[in-house]
Amino acid sequence: MNANIAVLTFVNYQANIECNMKKVFNIRLLAEFLTVIGLINILILYFGTNNANSSTLKKELEDIPIIRPANLFNLEESADTIFNMVQKVGAKAITEVKKTKLKKNESLSVALKRINFQKSEISKIINSISKLQNGRKILSSLPIGMIIDYSNPSMLTGGALKININKTKDIFVWQDINNTYKSQIYLRPTKFEKTLIQCVIENNLYIAALNSGIPVNTILEMISLLGFSVDFQREIKQGDSFEILFTKKIDILSNEIIQTKPITYVSINLSGNKLNFFKFPDEFGLPQYYDENGKSAKRTIMKTPINGARLSSRYGNRKHPILGYTKMHRGLDFAAPTGTPVFAAGDGIVEKAGWNGSYGKYIRIRHTGTYKTAYAHLSKFNKNIRVGKRVSQGKTIGYVGSTGRSTGPHLHYEVIKNNVQVNPMRIKIPSGKNISKSNILSYQNHIKNILKQKNAFQRSTNNKKFAINDYESLKNGS
Repeated sequence: MNANIAVLTFVNYQANIECNMKKVFNIRLLAEFLTVIGLINILILYFGTNNANSSTLKKELEDIPIIRPANLFNLEESADTIFNMVQKVGAKAITEVKKTKLKKNESLSVALKRINFQKSEISKIINSISKLQNGRKILSSLPIGMIIDYSNPSMLTGGALKININKTKDIFVWQDINNTYKSQIYLRPTKFEKTLIQCVIENNLYIAALNSGIPVNTILEMISLLGFSVDFQREIKQGDSFEILFTKKIDILSNEIIQTKPITYVSINLSGNKLNFFKFPDEFGLPQYYDENGKSAKRTIMKTPINGARLSSRYGNRKHPILGYTKMHRGLDFAAPTGTPVFAAGDGIVEKAGWNGSYGKYIRIRHTGTYKTAYAHLSKFNKNIRVGKRVSQGKTIGYVGSTGRSTGPHLHYEVIKNNVQVNPMRIKIPSGKNISKSNILSYQNHIKNILKQKNAFQRSTNNKKFAINDYESLKNGS
């Protein structure tokens, strides 16, 4: 019995051990399982949180306005003097700075020799510039008259150059403390400046605009635009006036105008009759001009393709100044100094450009199937003019002269309709494309914004200028 009890006790004891071991084993399995689950949850939480944080951070970064550098070409800004640039780059000190210009048929090497740089120094300078991006191309295409500021090296001081390679960029070359020549391209700092000019006409439109400080290319643009609606020879009188709003790009270092943008607004007052035209981009983003009612400023053909000239002979019968007998004059003559620009009266294809008998140097442009225009007695052609070339209305095609059968410098101008010369003053010229009805509201709001700008200029104490940040102007496309 005791033995049986002992056996039973041992069996129970062994069973309890096995049971306990099973419990321990189950607990260990459970612990390991929970550990794995815990690790999985931590990993999910970690990567999920990172993704969420990344997404949130990305969105926050997208929402933060990015401050773009004013230098859109990733170039550092140029300095106004070599002294300032030497300090900026930590170059070897320099002494006297001199100035010269690149002469005709002169390379940079030849110019450096002329201004007393040694042969070994010239080689190092040229080699340094050649290593720049497009360096060899730059060296082979330096413009005549390019300004070179320089300081010759000595026993104690370094050599340095500032080369104004174009309107927007300079190259600086300097010696470091180890006497090694280094080069870098720098961007000249610029600003866009909106300008309103109001002017009374005393003599003619061109002279008045020139005297008021308007850049020549903007004057020609204004004449081209107004030429569709204004007869410059007969309609403009002393005391008439105009106003123009345009934007110019200015080199901050030299304070010179290096570029102008298309005219924003122009208005001319002819004996109380006021004509207003506003820039408004077409569907391709190109600038077009319309009056306050949305009618196009363009016509198929301009009334007069020249400015600052006197109408010296009209269309019709006249006594020929050379032949001495009455002969039909099938065009208009505009007396003007030799070299006065002559504009294309309309868009078209150059049909003839060359010598044409008594007409002398002669250009004929085909505009449509109906209209052509001809320009005679020219002194020379624009370098881009040739037969088959497409030309734009208002662009310079040639210059006044006295070639052929002519008594003095003038432009003989003809309008040819269905291959017959007609009176340019009497033809009804079709207009360009007007603002569509679907776009008229947008255009009217656009006009209001332009007139607000104009009125702001007039109210300001300095009503001629309003500078705007270079980047802002580019960003807004103004």
